[in-house]
Amino acid sequence: MLTNKDIMLTVDYHDENLVIRRLDGATGEERVLQVPTTAPAIEKVIREAQADVPESGRVIWIMESTTGWARVKELVGKAIREGKVSFVLCNVLEMSLPPKARRKKTDKIDTARMQREALNGTLPAAYQPPRWLRRLRRLVSLRENLVSRRTALRNWIGRFLAHETWEDRQGLWTVRGLDRLARLPLSRSDRLVVATKLDEMHHLETLLEPVEKEIVRFYGYWPAAQRLDEMRGIALISAVSILARIGPVGRFAREDQLIGYAGLAPGVRQSDQTKLTGHIGGGGTDKSLRHYLIEASVWARQIPRYRPAYDRVCHKRGKKIARLVVARMMLRSIYKMLKDDVRFNQLPAYAGVRA
Repeated sequence: MLTNKDIMLTVDYHDENLVIRRLDGATGEERVLQVPTTAPAIEKVIREAQADVPESGRVIWIMESTTGWARVKELVGKAIREGKVSFVLCNVLEMSLPPKARRKKTDKIDTARMQREALNGTLPAAYQPPRWLRRLRRLVSLRENLVSRRTALRNWIGRFLAHETWEDRQGLWTVRGLDRLARLPLSRSDRLVVATKLDEMHHLETLLEPVEKEIVRFYGYWPAAQRLDEMRGIALISAVSILARIGPVGRFAREDQLIGYAGLAPGVRQSDQTKLTGHIGGGGTDKSLRHYLIEASVWARQIPRYRPAYDRVCHKRGKKIARLVVARMMLRSIYKMLKDDVRFNQLPAYAGVRA
């Protein structure tokens, strides 16, 4: 909250220009500035604010958790360490929209909106990952992108074979399957298309190898990833990827917050005695984290801790919903493992204790 000794700088960041709404807590004076997105210009704005703020006051810098915040934070790093500047990131995806808000959107409106939420004490703070975690997340995202492109190529070839041939697609990506694919009697043009797709897949495999080796290097000195690898369905690369997506578990006050972050919490619509659950997901969720857990549930559903719940839900609502339930239970277990620094217990929970 802003006190009468603070100065609030609410920033809408762009590549070329910054729009800054400057509010002086002592005088109530409010100004909208537009400055170049350069280090000298940003340092000048902060320096002028520090000169105007009383000795016991603060400069509060608020901006969205989008591009550029890490660069800006480095510029004011010394002032942050000395306690002269409070650096706040906000997650605009979690901010409520006022009525008719979508009709008009400008930089000034955006800064006013963030400032209003901050003054009301309802500004949703965003996590500020350290440099090493940002690097790891970029590495994990690169692997996810390469795997996604490889999967798209495989799916294209599978659809081509289903549409144009009677070829059995079982085991197509094994050594024998690829040899069988190379010997298919195709036309010259189709052979060129398929060969090009296969060459691209081979190139992606070549690119994936050093990326996965680097991820394995992180695994070697990360005890939390090694404990996570003990869960059936989670291998060492997915263990590092899951932890990179989660970040420090302490930023989630409850396990339900982590489940919501992964997009595994069902939507709820309630009126009086009527309560309906809807689709999973929602704004601000991490779809990649959800994907890792749902994929791992194929194997994790066989763990004694999760098997009874899987069988019960599978009987009532089918395999897909049952796997979602297992993915949620896995995330609860992961939360406890990281929070309490314990190893995974695959035995069923005691009666009355949630898994």
